[in-house]
Amino acid sequence: MTTTLPKRFEPFVVPGGLKGQVSDLPLPDILQHLRLVRATGILSLVSGGARKALYLSDGRVVFASSNLPNDRLGEILIREGKITVEEYEASIKAISKGKRQGKALVEMGALSPKDLWEGVQFQVKEIVYSIFQWDDGQFHFEESSLPEKERITVDLDIRDLILAGLRRVDAGGRIQSRYPEGDLLLERVPGEDVHLEPYEAHVLKLVDGERSVLEICRESEIGDNETLKLLYALIAAGVLRAKGKKVYALDQDFVPEDTLYTVVNSFNQMYGFVFRYMVREVGPIAENVLEKYLSALRESRKDVFNGTKLLKDGTLDAALLERNLNRAPEDRQRPLLVDALNELLYAELLAVKRTLGADHEASIIRALKER
Repeated sequence: MTTTLPKRFEPFVVPGGLKGQVSDLPLPDILQHLRLVRATGILSLVSGGARKALYLSDGRVVFASSNLPNDRLGEILIREGKITVEEYEASIKAISKGKRQGKALVEMGALSPKDLWEGVQFQVKEIVYSIFQWDDGQFHFEESSLPEKERITVDLDIRDLILAGLRRVDAGGRIQSRYPEGDLLLERVPGEDVHLEPYEAHVLKLVDGERSVLEICRESEIGDNETLKLLYALIAAGVLRAKGKKVYALDQDFVPEDTLYTVVNSFNQMYGFVFRYMVREVGPIAENVLEKYLSALRESRKDVFNGTKLLKDGTLDAALLERNLNRAPEDRQRPLLVDALNELLYAELLAVKRTLGADHEASIIRALKER
């Protein structure tokens, strides 16, 4: 690699390339890095009995291979209705005589040259997309010239592959740990344009460097999980980048000391104040309004808010939060807790602003700062 590696890649550097576990360095990160350094070589990936390889030239995917029968060109062409079983069987006989299957299908009139090229392109994409579903496995990228035996190659933009691959991944699954934090500010990377579906373009328009991730989720029409997944995909594809963090209305240096219980208690005092203020202004509906915002965080921040709900006074159950945090390393528990509770506080202030107006939000902020 001729380009300086980001620090997170340093543990994976080997002579001539990269090597490691997919669980430690996800496929989108690997592909995006190889695109940025305009790498040429072979990315080999193994998971269980599956062995797949992506061939790159100048940072673009030009071919892919797999040892799985379902990934073979003939199998794919049958599934897609491009050839018949009889044509497939005839092409298999040609392979046994040393002829390439694609060439045999064209010669027998089962496919046109255009059909064959489109079939190979579809095959390569399907192999790439299938790897996005892997929870674990090993990868090894080795810089090398590409084998000349492949007569048909494609030219695929890695950014489009990342977006399409992540579209197929469950938004509520394992990639949640990669989602951007709620207070993060994002901005467009100049010159990085990709093909987006209309609903994705709608979300991208909300990214203005002023809205936080949480605010983008609130204004998106596709739900928090799908919005977070899309934002992660756009970051992974290099279309978006972090600009900084949203400055909370309250003092950013506020980090309560002592036990986790004390941290929760300090925030609970503020949550209770916001709740009482809302009840005074709008009545019992306040609970439903604030619960809606907590519900969104239960999905995006399961590490802290899993199973939580607002108590009758608008506060949270400290014991439940502590139990959730027990799954995290001890040195990460306090930062995770403070970050998540800040997200909820910011969400509640946003709820006040949307329900009552900016003047009421400012009034609450002043009161909280004076406490």
